[in-house]
Amino acid sequence: MQYHHGNLKQQLIICAYDWISTNGIESISLRKIAKIAKVSQTAPYRHFDSKEHMLAEVATLGFENFASEMNKNKATDNPADDLVKCGMTYIEFGLANEHIIDLMFNYPLKKTDFPELLAAADKAFRMLLERLHHMHHGNAGAVKLNSISMHAYVHGLLAIIRINQRIDKSAQSAFFKASSKVKENLEKMLENFVKNLDFSSK
Repeated sequence: MQYHHGNLKQQLIICAYDWISTNGIESISLRKIAKIAKVSQTAPYRHFDSKEHMLAEVATLGFENFASEMNKNKATDNPADDLVKCGMTYIEFGLANEHIIDLMFNYPLKKTDFPELLAAADKAFRMLLERLHHMHHGNAGAVKLNSISMHAYVHGLLAIIRINQRIDKSAQSAFFKASSKVKENLEKMLENFVKNLDFSSK
């Protein structure tokens, strides 16, 4: 497919997003994306200063897609239930977009070097803050502490499920047996965690 010059940058970002979604980050390059997009090898350099610049744009799109999925969970008058739904959406997005979530959270991109990426990541995190603010009735200390606690717990559950999925089932290790229970009990685990968040922190 030959892309029109006017939307080439966005099309290159989408090509890179799709490539990473399937293949991971390690083997990506500007030249490879140019080949996939069927443009000249030098075309991407008109839009990206480096591979990291392109990856930052892809990560920005990842956060935008993530926020879009989270936004489908409309806020209700039950903030605890809202948090559980957001946690479920986070994990579902992470499982469906494993390589993208790795780029968003694990790849060593310095977000302060890429203002749009920083803004997209901050917007996604503010969605969590807003729900906790509702739950904690404006207790700023509780909101800050418990936003990190919630993020760490949900991201940790995602990591455990992903590790479990890569274990050879024939091994039947203790960790495999324990972690195999996580996915089927995920919503209950999130409900219990939210219920026991420390509301009183200053």
